[in-house]
Amino acid sequence: MKRVSAAGLGLLLFGGLVCSAGPAAQATLTPENRIAIVRILAYEFAITRQPLPASKNKKEALTVAGNGQVNQEKLRNDLAQRGAAIYTGERVQITKIEFEKDFILFEINGGGKKGRKWYERIQVGVGGAPVPTVSKDGPPPDPSQEPVRAGFGSWVVLRFPEGVPDVTPEHVKELLAGVFDFEARSAATPWIETIPEEFREPVKQRRAVVGMTREIVLAAKGRPEKKIRETKDGVEYEDWIYGNPPFTIFVTFVGDEVVEVRDRTPHSQ
Repeated sequence: MKRVSAAGLGLLLFGGLVCSAGPAAQATLTPENRIAIVRILAYEFAITRQPLPASKNKKEALTVAGNGQVNQEKLRNDLAQRGAAIYTGERVQITKIEFEKDFILFEINGGGKKGRKWYERIQVGVGGAPVPTVSKDGPPPDPSQEPVRAGFGSWVVLRFPEGVPDVTPEHVKELLAGVFDFEARSAATPWIETIPEEFREPVKQRRAVVGMTREIVLAAKGRPEKKIRETKDGVEYEDWIYGNPPFTIFVTFVGDEVVEVRDRTPHSQ
């Protein structure tokens, strides 16, 4: 049997340590791939494969794990508590991308904010310091596509507990595939066409009418400022109250259906 010198043994041991440590080490996101993700995904349109819950802030974002999985139980709870800002099958646009140590945050449809046009706001943030990535003129229009629903936005966060790895734009799209279909050019059946025809125009006008379900009212008017429940003759009523006096609208439900809408604003008197 051949003898191995101490120096040779040391080299073998060192080589073994390097080899064993190699696969465990995770490369962090490079500036090149960060820029590529923004270049490819900023302004990108997609069709939703999941409803996105209405969110007041980024902390309420829909979370996608680093393996592409969505916590369906949490999603159902968020939808039950806050309603949906965006429904399955809707066409949406990524309007902002932020990078942090352990996640990438995607703002959808402007995050529901109103004000400047989306293309004047798209930016990439690194470590909390956002840097504009496009000019004021914004991206070229896409005349082949139907418009998204303005004013309805949300956030999606792609989270990596061990830190954001060196992912490519193509890999990011694969991880988000459970939420977005980036290949579809238009929705086969827009959400507005899935609801009864008599409610479509009121939804576009942001009005609630008798016969609507809670989901449709949330789509039309958003979340109410206040909810009040009371029981009369054994029947439980729930009022959703929009606005503040004297500009107040009461939407009354029995079960999941609107049974009365009372507009108390001065112009309706």
